Amino acid sequence: MPEVKRKNIYESLPLIYNHLMRRIRYDYWADYLFHLTSKYVSTQATVLELAGGNCKLAEFMRKKYPHIIVSDLSAEMLASSEDTTLSKVCCDMLFPPFKKTFDLIYITFDSINYLLTKKKMLLFFNGIKRLLRDNGIFAFDASLERNSISHISQPVRKARYNGYNYVHKSTYDKGTRIHKNVFNIIFPDGVVYKEVHKQKILEYYDYFDLIEKAGLYVVECFDAFTFNNGKASSKRVQFVVKKA
Repeated sequence: MPEVKRKNIYESLPLIYNHLMRRIRYDYWADYLFHLTSKYVSTQATVLELAGGNCKLAEFMRKKYPHIIVSDLSAEMLASSEDTTLSKVCCDMLFPPFKKTFDLIYITFDSINYLLTKKKMLLFFNGIKRLLRDNGIFAFDASLERNSISHISQPVRKARYNGYNYVHKSTYDKGTRIHKNVFNIIFPDGVVYKEVHKQKILEYYDYFDLIEKAGLYVVECFDAFTFNNGKASSKRVQFVVKKA
């Protein structure tokens, strides 16, 4: 049996992350975010991206908003970025270290679902309120239950990339509403590095409740990547939020 070593999330994943995300059009995603946000802030806005990962999206967002800082909990993910000119900060999105405020804050690709309790989610939204300027906006997307159900229709995926084999297993527990992604990355020496990623799939209306409790309010909510109204049956929803 190969030796299996447990790793923190996004510690080994950068080795295969580009392959996992190979179908993502970051340029289109940046265009969508720009259309969502540009009516509220100018192109000279101060911008903070949370959970920015390998900075692929930020590379396109910077073309629209030059004054951008990218943050992520994983130093390995930030270090995997080939862009050495971006401003990068390694930090926990629950405890951002910034003293300044921002015109625009955003977080994408259901990274907000990594907050596994409503208590943490409320703490997060309170932090957003502190970091937002009075007329600033916060944009985020969230994965809903229908998205989890669609992903577990093909629960196991195997691939090889850049000399590494990997197995990706996806599960969803309707009772706990926890979506779990388990990655086993097999190194050339046969050692397997395992990462377990857990996400909480809140109810659609839970977000509105928590946002209001934090002293924020929802300006717009769309079915993600469209400008159609979001709803409880959406796979993913896109929020635009302001300070109350």
